[in-house]
Amino acid sequence: MFLQQAVDHYPRLVAFSFTLTLPYRKSMTDYRALILRFHTEVWQQIGKYSWQRQQERRSSPPTLLRWIWEAASAPECKMVLLLNLDTLGRVHDESAQQGISGMLIDAWIAVTGANRKDVTNITPVILNRVARGVFTTPFNQFTAQVKAMTVPVTLARTSVICA
Repeated sequence: MFLQQAVDHYPRLVAFSFTLTLPYRKSMTDYRALILRFHTEVWQQIGKYSWQRQQERRSSPPTLLRWIWEAASAPECKMVLLLNLDTLGRVHDESAQQGISGMLIDAWIAVTGANRKDVTNITPVILNRVARGVFTTPFNQFTAQVKAMTVPVTLARTSVICA
């Protein structure tokens, strides 16, 4: 249901899957707080990115950030960020995708003081319902990635970014 809502909301959606190496915390509550601080930091950085695009007179429509992540008690946590691809720019803009990858790394460093190697396997998947014949395969790959996550998974939404 959560995935279908995200796909239905934006005709061009991008999903960034990645793995975080978690620093030691004493309790699940501490892990959850750390991850929520990370989400807030990413939200702020994407908001700045969107604002900069608009200042340059380039399109950056609003986006809602959706998150899926594994229960954070192991040394690693698989996570997925879903957002409106149009917020980043053109559909196949590699520099925008690399920019978001950099924001994920920078946000984790800001929250944990860790280093760049603690965010790994960043993989963007473009789910484009607008173009003919290019939706089903990426959607099936993405769905398989989410189903491979260790249960339980947590779902969350971060408020709309509209700089």
